[in-house]
Amino acid sequence: MKYIKKYFTIWWIPIVSYCLPILVYIIGTRLKSNDLIDVALILFYINILGNIISTIVQISNKKWFLIIPQFLITSFLIIYISVIFSFSPADYYGAKKVIPNNVEFEKLIEKELKETDLGLNDFKIVSVSQPGIYRFYTNYKTKEKGYFYIKAFEITSNDRLSEARILQRSKIIVDNLDSNFFTQEFTIYEGSWGDKYGARIELWFKTDSGNEFKVNQKNYIVEGWMR
Repeated sequence: MKYIKKYFTIWWIPIVSYCLPILVYIIGTRLKSNDLIDVALILFYINILGNIISTIVQISNKKWFLIIPQFLITSFLIIYISVIFSFSPADYYGAKKVIPNNVEFEKLIEKELKETDLGLNDFKIVSVSQPGIYRFYTNYKTKEKGYFYIKAFEITSNDRLSEARILQRSKIIVDNLDSNFFTQEFTIYEGSWGDKYGARIELWFKTDSGNEFKVNQKNYIVEGWMR
């Protein structure tokens, strides 16, 4: 209790306490640990709250002049941390993933495809943009109107990748049954450039009548898009 009281009454202690979340953040980035980075952010926000309470205490003790360094340093750190996470958010999802040797992976194609590049009812993924941004091609012949879409899963944990975003972004509406060449782009957000991991990419089709089925699936080595 004595230490908690000192935290709020001695003006410089809440400021020095920012060293703890900064240290945890540095360790988290070194170890490529999303969990440690989350802990650092929690500690950072807790200390902001502590600074606010300490400010109120200083004012009540008629030491309002002591809130100036607290306000300036806290404001600077809030802006600094916001800029870091706005322009280069850390995501180490794929950093420690193991690519299994007993799984067969297709090679990502690095060019746009034409109809003649596909076999019968084929399905292929290409990477011709930034890492994490992919495009699929299919010439699967549907018997009903509906839409194609992609499901992606990390190969070892079966985690669903970017579920809502991929569902919306990869959707291709089929309203002409004579069409037989379809392509659309989708993005995997989990992970960062250079941190590659295995993924199972599934092509699904949902009919206008509500039936839903998997058309095809293939395994690829992917990486997340750094937004």
